[in-house]
This record gives sequence, structure tokens and C-alpha cells, in this order.
Amino acid sequence: MKRTLILAGAALLALAACQKTPQTDPLPVDFSQYKLRVEPVITRATETDFEAGDAIGLSVVRAGGDYATNVKLTYDGTAFSGDLNWYEDGEEASTLKAYYPYAEGETLPTRFIVQTDQSQGTAASDFVSAVKENVLPSANAVSMVFKHRLSRLVITLKNNAGAAVEGVVLEELVPVADIGEDLTATVVDGAKWQPIKAYGKDGKYYVIVPGQTARPVVKVTVGGKVLSQQLAEVSLEAGKQYSVFVVVNKDELKVVLAGDIENWDDGGEITGGGDDPFTENLEDGYFTYAGVEYKVVKMKDGNWWMAQNLAYLPEGCTPATDLTAVTAGIFAPIRIKEDHTGAEFMTDPAAVAANGYLYQAEVALGLKVGDLQSEEAAKALEGAQGICPKGWHLPTQAEIVALVGKSVGATTNTDAPYYDGANGSIVKLNADGFNMDAFGAISIQDNTKPSGTFMGWASGYPDKLSSGMFCGSTFAGVTYNTSGDAASGVKNLQFYGFMPMTNKATEAEYTCNGTKVSYRIAAPVRCIRNAE
Repeated sequence: MKRTLILAGAALLALAACQKTPQTDPLPVDFSQYKLRVEPVITRATETDFEAGDAIGLSVVRAGGDYATNVKLTYDGTAFSGDLNWYEDGEEASTLKAYYPYAEGETLPTRFIVQTDQSQGTAASDFVSAVKENVLPSANAVSMVFKHRLSRLVITLKNNAGAAVEGVVLEELVPVADIGEDLTATVVDGAKWQPIKAYGKDGKYYVIVPGQTARPVVKVTVGGKVLSQQLAEVSLEAGKQYSVFVVVNKDELKVVLAGDIENWDDGGEITGGGDDPFTENLEDGYFTYAGVEYKVVKMKDGNWWMAQNLAYLPEGCTPATDLTAVTAGIFAPIRIKEDHTGAEFMTDPAAVAANGYLYQAEVALGLKVGDLQSEEAAKALEGAQGICPKGWHLPTQAEIVALVGKSVGATTNTDAPYYDGANGSIVKLNADGFNMDAFGAISIQDNTKPSGTFMGWASGYPDKLSSGMFCGSTFAGVTYNTSGDAASGVKNLQFYGFMPMTNKATEAEYTCNGTKVSYRIAAPVRCIRNAE
């Protein structure tokens, strides 16, 4: 499995924001002529893709019993397949269970042991699995979401010892887990801990172990000397990543366990657009995503940005044109009315292509409206791919400030390339091809509001949309139904995004700064390419 670190802290990848349109194409009655193929989706983590040749074990359970058990399927770069065909009856649903890495046997594995020497890589120790119910035979591959079932420790070293680090070992961690019928993993109580060698890359060291409560010991060999430090007790949870910061001095270690800094599988199943066809042509300034060509530009901050708004529509979704559809997820773009008295929706294809859709934050981040229920889940989405194409993501506050210099809640970066001494400048951005404007938004203050309003029209500037907001991925704030009481439930969440403003006398005064955007506001999306 490929090891490419993607910090959103994730991806990744996740479930599409809307329900898929039911299959309506007629299929032959006898499905046994079709291979059973599995199209994998991995929740955002260190790995974003399986590699050709990787193998999973698959079981198919029908109402009358097992149809197939632990059949080996091999990845061809698109889907897993093998010698297994579907059963004939296309009306009978089944449950599919799959796991990686594949282990030979007549049954699904009931125990998994991570490697005690992970110094050459963690792939063989990374147990992932997927279960999907109510699957009908089909000529198409079955999409299954694979989740990480163990825990990962990421050790960052600051070496002040004056000699090279020769290796990192973790002790007091049990490497053995029981695998349940649902393919989740539980550490074996009473099993003996074993020292585990970490995999080192670019100054970081990685270890995967079953979730457990422990007091890990970090041992670093430097200059022929072994230095060690025991951490405080920590509960490692399945699917989560933990960061350990180690300062290596000549005769001692200083170690801090930061706790779970991000949900390894991204706090949920975040895909979105990443499964749709996507090709980049950066030299010619565009990419093609789900059949639509978008302009992109490399700005003076060193990053590639979309130079037009996203018009991606997940299959089965219909953009709302009703302000009372406060949980629609996606709205049509808006424009000024012909009589210049306000704003209205527009649905013609040319307008959508030019202006993109308006997305509520949860959908932009790859979820469904209502999925975000906590501050912690919102924080885990920083840098998420969401509905952006694979290899791109929703901008973070840091990326916004690096571009335009100014944002609510951040220190002004006067060295930002598009900061004009007072604000982020639309004129400076557009001179380099960013094509920013005030596209408006649908303002919905929080999740208690029964209706939204058009944002962007002002009587002082009746001929144009003069304000707007853009979606971002960095958590900015939370309010609860009862002030200060998290137990009362979330009332509103905010993320940092862009706010273009053209309510000025001259174009030279138009601004584009960072701002807080409530998660029920529907706003455009501009994706930024992942750093290489």
C-alpha cells in the first residue's frame, strides 16, 4: 500500500455528500457471469491509495449462509478482483466483508499481530477493513469504505545530540489484537508487550499498534547510546493518530505525547469528489474534473489554486433554489435581479459554469448536512479534500493568510504577495489570474434558522453583488444551544474562509481577506493543490 502523508490533518477521502441515484439501467437476469469487483475508498490517512498487486480477503454473506469466505482479490489499479463471480439471483442482497492485508485461510482472520520490526515500513501492520450491507449483484464494482482499525504513533525528533539517530523503538505496547465478526480490532487482554522498531522517514518515525491503554517507553539510539523516556498513561483509540515530540539531547530525552491530534480516518468518511475522473494539465493552466475543465493558476505564494469556482455536483444531488431549504447542502448560484432590487437564483448551465455552485460547509468538506456534531470533529477537518479532486483540498486559514495576508483570528502577514498594506487586494490577485469577485452567498446564521437570505446585494451598490464568502477548512468557532454548554448540542460551527468585498468606490479598493464562515452558509469553493 502506498505511503503518502496527507495532513489535513485528512484527506481523506470520504463519503459523497448526497445519496447516489439508484441504478436504472436494465441488467441481465443471470449475474453469475459477472466478476465480483471491489472499488476501495480509504478514509484519509497516511495512505490514499492501494497499489497494484495489493490483496484483500473478501467474504460474501447471504441470508441462507456464506456464499464466499476469505476469497483473495487483487488490486489492478482501479478495483480488486479475482476468480469470484456473483451469484445468479440479482434480487437477493448480501453483506460484503473485506480486509487488508490478506491472510490465507478458509475463514476471515480472528487475530492480527503487527510486526515488531516496522523499520522497513508499516504497510504489513496496517489492518484496514470494510463492511457493506444490502449489496445486490451488479456488473459494476462495489464501492467499499476501508477504515483503519489500529492506532498509529507519529514520533517527531529534534536532534540536539550532535550525532545521527540510529533507530527508534517503542516498548510497553501489545502487538496482538482480536478481530471481531465486524472486522474491528481489540487488543488481547493480558498479552505480553514486545519492543517495536519504528519506521523512519524525513525525521519522523511511525509505529502502528492495536488500540490500548498503556505507558509507552520511547527509546532512541544516537551515537551508539540508547536514551529512553516513559510517557504518561494514554488511551490509544482505534483509527486515531497520536503525535509524540522528542527532543534528543546528548544524555537525555525530553518527550511529550500530544494526544490524538487528528482522527486517522478523518473523523468520518470524507470523500466527495475524489472518486470522479480527474486529470491535471498544470502546464496549460487547467484540470479536468468529473468532465468539467477548470482554470488553475500558480500564485506568488507558491501554491496552485483554482482560478474559478467549483461546479461539482455529487451524483443524486439537486441544487436548491428555495431559501427555506436550509439543509439542502448545495444551492444554485445567484445574481442581481434585472430591476436591481435584490438577488435571485440562476440555473442556466452557462451561469453555473461561470459562477459554480454554493456549498454548505459540511458538504464542501465531504460530509452530509447534520454530520458535524462536535468541535472536535470540526477541528479534525483542517485541510480536508472534501469535494475537491484528489490531490487538492479546501484551503486552511494559514494558506489564506499566506496568500492575502489578512484574516480574522490571525496575525497579519505583511509579506503576503497579495497584501496591499491594508487588506488582501482583489486587484493584485486578479492581475496574476486569480479571477476573484464577490459571488454572493446564501446566509443561514445557524442550524436553528428556518430560512436563509441572499447575501451580496446592497442598496448602495444595486448593480452588482458586492460581498460574499468562500468555504475553508480550518475550525474557527462553536456556539451551543445553551451558551457554553457542549452537552446541549451544537447550534453553529464556523470555519475560516475568504470574504471578497467589492462595496467600494473604485476597483482598486476591492478587498479579499479571511473571515469566519458559519457552517450553514452556502458559499463558493476554491480548491488549493496539496503541497508536494
